[in-house]
Amino acid sequence: MTEASNATLKHLRIWQQNLNRSGIAQHSLLHGPHSANWDIFALQEPHVRPNGNTISSPKFYTVYPSTHLSNPNLTPRAALLVSTTLSTNIWHQIPFPSPDVVVIQLTTATGKTTLINVYNDGDSHD
Repeated sequence: MTEASNATLKHLRIWQQNLNRSGIAQHSLLHGPHSANWDIFALQEPHVRPNGNTISSPKFYTVYPSTHLSNPNLTPRAALLVSTTLSTNIWHQIPFPSPDVVVIQLTTATGKTTLINVYNDGDSHD
């Protein structure tokens, strides 16, 4: 896959998965034989290292909840990994006031697409 521009990006390939904080599952996803087939990984409960960051790869930009730096004591429960083949000129993060939500907007040949990745613990109504 070559670097996409807004004139050529016609399809987004998104993989969504709850990793249950498993480092093994996350490594397998990122370094498996099919990882290059996806433009975006929408992760819930990613593995988070003691420094508060998740595991990624040089092939992906890591997008944390916009509250990640202002609330370093909260472990991120959602993250997006955006392929480096998608030009940073065609997407940007949209701030959202929750540590469990990551939002990006992409501009493609067909218009704007907003991707919202939400972690829902199932016990809360927020």
